[in-house]
Amino acid sequence: MPTSAAGSSARRRRAGACGGFTLLEILAAVFIMALLTSLAALALPGGNDELARTEAQRLAALFDTAREQAAALSMPVAWAAGPDGYEFLRPSPRGWVPLVQAPLSPRSWGWIDAPPPARPPAASPPTWFAGNVRIRVVGGGGALGAPPGWLVFGAEPVSQPMLVELETGDLRLSVASNGAQPFEVQERR
Repeated sequence: MPTSAAGSSARRRRAGACGGFTLLEILAAVFIMALLTSLAALALPGGNDELARTEAQRLAALFDTAREQAAALSMPVAWAAGPDGYEFLRPSPRGWVPLVQAPLSPRSWGWIDAPPPARPPAASPPTWFAGNVRIRVVGGGGALGAPPGWLVFGAEPVSQPMLVELETGDLRLSVASNGAQPFEVQERR
């Protein structure tokens, strides 16, 4: 009998040795795979939708800052944009001159790998493309000799309604204010 019990025990050890993985080993493998997948996802560049969302949030904050700065300094601030990027300007005896100090310094669009515009467009159509993102501007332009397609934030804390729309694929982002409220981003598909 002792031989039979010893033989049975040895058979169980051999079967366990080649029987598979322990629960701890499986959990460790799943954890490592999840970690590698998340690192790979972080390394991938974001799509145009996410870059457009980020740019829309940035525009809303910058527009509020421009409106506040125009009211605080009692001097209008304009936003001029084109296919390469955008900048904020103020009037001077020589015409509109770019603001160069952050946060209202010239910027390229978030989804375009290019330097900020060297000078503002003389006039922008109400709708144009920056890369594969369609941009539409409504309201806020034409004041104080600013070209069409620009947004002008006046010296008063309340302005006319303004809208900038970014559209990429089936995503449409609106950066808008009724003139009294802060700018908000709305997303539609």
